[in-house]
Amino acid sequence: MNILYHAHSGLRYLVLLAALGAVVSLAYALAMGRKDRSARVLPIVFTALLDLQVLLGIALVMGGVFPDAAVGHLVMMVIALAAAHGASVMGQRASSERREMIIRLVGTVLALLLIAGGIMALGRSVLGSAPLSTG
Repeated sequence: MNILYHAHSGLRYLVLLAALGAVVSLAYALAMGRKDRSARVLPIVFTALLDLQVLLGIALVMGGVFPDAAVGHLVMMVIALAAAHGASVMGQRASSERREMIIRLVGTVLALLLIAGGIMALGRSVLGSAPLSTG
């Protein structure tokens, strides 16, 4: 469980970095009026990393690592995942490329805020670390 916990905790930095990259890339593409390769790829990378992060979290819960504060964390992470996937689906169905970029940008920012809130729901800072606790 210790390895799984550290993998889950460490992957958070990649998720946050991918989210920030996606936000910057989508904002830049919106400002330029056209979507480039990074504006296509980074939101996908962010969502894929978030999927993996949630899977690791589920494995931790199934393995018995479930502190009392984790309920708020779990709820916020599931909502963040829904926001990321929802923005992807809605973006694909958008009537224009500009509208697609706006939808994906809003969904990514919302997911990023929910992730930060979910981390703080554990009583930890977004970029900090804490030892493994079992509950």
